[in-house]
Amino acid sequence: MIQNFVKGIVVGGVVAGIGLGVISQLAPMPQTNAPQQVAEPIPAPAVPAPAPASTAIAPATQPLPKAKTAQPSTPAPTPEPSPTPPAVVSLAPVVPVQPAPAVAAPQIALLTPPASVPSEPAALPKLSDTDQAPKADAAPAPLPVEDALLAPALTAPTPATPTPAAPVPAPASPKPTVPERLSPVAELPKTVDGVTLGRLPSIAAAPAAQTDAPDPAADMPLVKFARPFTNAAGKPLFAVVLKDSGAADLDRAALAALPFPISFVLNPMDPTASDAEKIYRAGGQEVVMLASGIPQGASPADLEQSFQINDAVLPQTVVVMDLETNGFQDDRSLSTQVVAVVKAMGRGLLTYDRGLNPADQVARREGLPSAMIFRELDAQSESAPLIRRYLDRAAFKAAQEGRVVVLGSTNLETITALMEWAVEGRGASVALAPISAVLTK
Repeated sequence: MIQNFVKGIVVGGVVAGIGLGVISQLAPMPQTNAPQQVAEPIPAPAVPAPAPASTAIAPATQPLPKAKTAQPSTPAPTPEPSPTPPAVVSLAPVVPVQPAPAVAAPQIALLTPPASVPSEPAALPKLSDTDQAPKADAAPAPLPVEDALLAPALTAPTPATPTPAAPVPAPASPKPTVPERLSPVAELPKTVDGVTLGRLPSIAAAPAAQTDAPDPAADMPLVKFARPFTNAAGKPLFAVVLKDSGAADLDRAALAALPFPISFVLNPMDPTASDAEKIYRAGGQEVVMLASGIPQGASPADLEQSFQINDAVLPQTVVVMDLETNGFQDDRSLSTQVVAVVKAMGRGLLTYDRGLNPADQVARREGLPSAMIFRELDAQSESAPLIRRYLDRAAFKAAQEGRVVVLGSTNLETITALMEWAVEGRGASVALAPISAVLTK
């Protein structure tokens, strides 16, 4: 019941205040000669913190007197935006000065809770210099008992949720500049000003450049001191090697003048070896070095020194031949050392066809040109007819393997048998060749 009574009083006051305000605006104000003075507007009372969904109305103290005429009120200045929207809006109309004491117009305070912080502040009326805004730190006036019963409990305004910033688009990469396509020219000019044509020789008329590089093998004794040889018929190669006996009555010039290739073996320890080499070389024949002077149990240094001495005596030899007895070919370790030295000298290797012959095996493995002696013709001072039969067997061997080497000496019986066999025997079935040609076949 008390609540209904209070509501009646409040509603009645609101209706009376609104009516009096409307009548005061429509009634004319009286004309007077006295100078008009504008009364200072009454500051609005302090209003407590806004309550949600509630309206407080301040009742008027007394009604305004009627006036015959009224001066137009001073227009309110243009409202300007305020950085922070106030929670209370106060409307206080300006009342002109009358002879009677001025009575304050009813003031209506609308208390509206801020639902949310707007993105832009609302336009609010600008207060005059004489108006005083309520201070933020001032304590709010207590509400009447009736209004306290009607007003719900005050709640703190909900903080505004920050709006996430929109993503900044990445700057677009500049498009590559496409070069302008040139249109093809139908025909280019064939002449240019200041250029003379036909001065350079054509490629076809240019002589062929000499690109032949020097062959390092040409300086090897096996190639450099070899006798020229051709085998147009492609016959099996047959090499005859004769050991120089060193006899005082030996006609070396006559031997060097034989009509077929003969290779002569010289012992570097013989005092006449150097002169004999010159005679045989002058007749166009090849010379073979006998591997003499090698000490027992020779080291690599000993071998190099021995072969250097032999090379100084017989520099134009093409092949190194092992001794018939007590040589190096049956000793693998010694044979390996000898093969290395002979290869470094640029000569070939000639050994006997007996036993395992590790010297020939090592030479083939190391790529050293080598050959083995198939038969010795006059080891037992054989006669000429027997020597010819040996030569026939060697020719048959050459036909089977493509090459053969026989060894003899410079005695009379061996030379006679060779000349007869080459003319009347089976010598026509093979090609008599120097030792270098057989080693390099």
